[in-house]
Amino acid sequence: MQFKDIYGQEQLKQKLIQTANSGRISHAQLFLGPEGSGTLPLAIAYSQYINCLQPTETDSCGQCSSCIKFAKLIHPDLHFTFPTIAVEKKKLSNDFIQEWREAFVSNPYISELQWLLKLDGEGKKQGNITAEECRDIIRKLGLKSYEAKYKTVVIWLPEYLRLEGNIILKLLEEPPPQTLILLVAQDADKVIATILSRTQIVRVHKLQDVDVAQALIKDYQVSESEAYTLARISEGNLSMALTLIEAGRSDYHNLFAEWMRACYGNKVEDLDKCLAKITGTGREFIKSFIGYSLHMLRSVFLFHYADPSLIKLSAEEKDFMQKFAFTMNGDNLPDITKALNEATFHIERNADLKITFLNLSLYIGSRLNKQR
Repeated sequence: MQFKDIYGQEQLKQKLIQTANSGRISHAQLFLGPEGSGTLPLAIAYSQYINCLQPTETDSCGQCSSCIKFAKLIHPDLHFTFPTIAVEKKKLSNDFIQEWREAFVSNPYISELQWLLKLDGEGKKQGNITAEECRDIIRKLGLKSYEAKYKTVVIWLPEYLRLEGNIILKLLEEPPPQTLILLVAQDADKVIATILSRTQIVRVHKLQDVDVAQALIKDYQVSESEAYTLARISEGNLSMALTLIEAGRSDYHNLFAEWMRACYGNKVEDLDKCLAKITGTGREFIKSFIGYSLHMLRSVFLFHYADPSLIKLSAEEKDFMQKFAFTMNGDNLPDITKALNEATFHIERNADLKITFLNLSLYIGSRLNKQR
């Protein structure tokens, strides 16, 4: 992974390169940023640059033996720890390393949910980073370096480390010489304080809409208008934008408008037809559709209570939103938003799609009609 392969984040890339060239390399760093911002590829590109045999002023060479091995995630001095789901005798990250390499190479912006679904297609089991995994990290970094300048371990989603995370505190404080520990997190509040206080935080901001759109146009053959629509919906989350593509995104706006009218009209026949369209499209599509619905509700909030110039909608979407906004206020807007988030939670845990969406629709209808 080279810096040039990462979308946006130009200032941060330069900062990372400068710290490497000046020798100011902290042994324990936490790359902290929202999902889809590029925290994981940035951490790997940073490690590749540090260990490159012929680095330039702007990037790793991409051609030396070290870079070639880093690109395939097979360098003997590059180690990974990530959430796993125990399957028979497979428990540690090393047991799933082939699946991990394939997942990252195919999508460097892989999300937490996408990875766990790869391990458990039904989505019924929870991921975990165990105490045994923590002891394996210590074992790996205790080994002599094979060929790299720095032995590196990338710990993806340390939010999964609870009390067992204390096992590696000594390692974070006093690692072996020429060791690089890169943690990659999305939510600092879920990382235990004892780990947080022992790392240097590298803050990664969400991508700009233009960065997401250009990525979709350049590498995923999406039309310009569609790309910018997806960028607005995903709000800087490239992982979400790619999920929308994989789910076979249709016209969310018209479907959302039809759904809200059916909820508001409270007619069973109209609601049944609309729900058949939504629930017949698959779990991933529904989650992305709820994401779009939340995007529309945020626009309603901005229209009522903040700066309308911040609203990122097409002309057609904005016209509907302004009319729809009159059914929403400070009483029902938070309730409906909460209900949508709860629906996503249940859908991710394999709840029945029709029952979940029917309950959600009836609840939204009751909250909208309370304003009549």
